[in-house]
Amino acid sequence: MAQVRTLLPSLIATLVLAAPALQAAGDDPQAQIVEDLRQLAQEARQRNAADRWLQRALDDLVARYDNPWQQPILLEDFGDGDYTYNPTWQVTSGYFQVLRGQGLTSSIGGYGSNTGTQPAPQQPSPEAVLGGMIVGALLESALGPSNQPPSANTTPAPGYPQSAPGYGPNQIRLQANVTNAFSMITTLRTGGTDGARFDISLLQSEQGSYGYRLSVETGVRGFVELQRIRNGRGAVVENQPLSISLDDGRLHDITWQQTPDGTVTVKIDDTDIFQVRDKAFRDGYPWLVLNHASGDLTVRSVQINGV
Repeated sequence: MAQVRTLLPSLIATLVLAAPALQAAGDDPQAQIVEDLRQLAQEARQRNAADRWLQRALDDLVARYDNPWQQPILLEDFGDGDYTYNPTWQVTSGYFQVLRGQGLTSSIGGYGSNTGTQPAPQQPSPEAVLGGMIVGALLESALGPSNQPPSANTTPAPGYPQSAPGYGPNQIRLQANVTNAFSMITTLRTGGTDGARFDISLLQSEQGSYGYRLSVETGVRGFVELQRIRNGRGAVVENQPLSISLDDGRLHDITWQQTPDGTVTVKIDDTDIFQVRDKAFRDGYPWLVLNHASGDLTVRSVQINGV
């Protein structure tokens, strides 16, 4: 076993020493080294030439240093102040707005505040109730039961926010056409008395029956969780506690990457949260969905590259 494990450092040293010659020839040395590592890992897997430890180490090196995401897919910074235009986001529930210089904002528990509580509804006075009954009786007598004006509690028209500001949940989506392998960096700010809870999902249909969901909860018991969605049901792929604070009023980068071989990496700023391999789907993800469940959330930008 010790002799086998010494092969990896020797291999890396050989490839690094070859980098100056590659650069002199006009090539990208890191890209060439990664390509050599990839070919070696594939050959070792096909020939069963490496033990499990060495094979995993080779695969991890390729996943760590490879950068296959060269195709720009989305760069949204909400700089135009309008989320309904170029690109066109759709609010499917709740309420969002764009504040210039800040980004896409959402708040649950009292819009524009971080109290974490919803305002109690005001009870009408007895006089107001009696007055309403009298007015209603007069209208029914004049217009008839079938000709009454519509109630104020009618179902909102299509596209209208389905809940009042501050009550949530708030959900917004975009037809982004993300490739199966992708790199997504979401720059955001969170807050709230008890932290915030939000999900970023990449889905293969408008109904959301298949795809992946990245859930983040801040606060005392914060966590980051990746779920695989099949037939509308989520199954946990990986879950790790959130060891860093996001509710500090600063912007943070959440990086979610998946390589062509199914290696999923999630980072917050420069901190690795987890890396796991899951290749459940071969097709891409037409829909990007942001769901905000609690606290305060401001999305400054979303950048996605693919292959």
